[in-house]
Amino acid sequence: MAQMESIISAAKEELRELYDTADYPEDLVFEIADSHVPVYHHQLCQLAAEDFDLMLTEPELGPAFDGTPTPINIIAANVYERISAALHEELYDLQLKEAA
Repeated sequence: MAQMESIISAAKEELRELYDTADYPEDLVFEIADSHVPVYHHQLCQLAAEDFDLMLTEPELGPAFDGTPTPINIIAANVYERISAALHEELYDLQLKEAA
């Protein structure tokens, strides 16, 4: 399994585990996504080497960390956005199951 897929899978699992205990599960998405973004440059570079879109796409939220548009900050922001999008989809699925 690719590293990004592994990170997203772990983040989704954490969301499923915490979903029932959260007053505002939407807030979990941001907390979990943030906690699953690697902080070491080496790990971020490995992710970008597996998926060039992480380094070639301008992040919607702007660069991560201190906001400086360095390659690492752009990769980290794109990783965060990718995790966040996957978690929003998972949250929607959980809410649909709960409503049914």
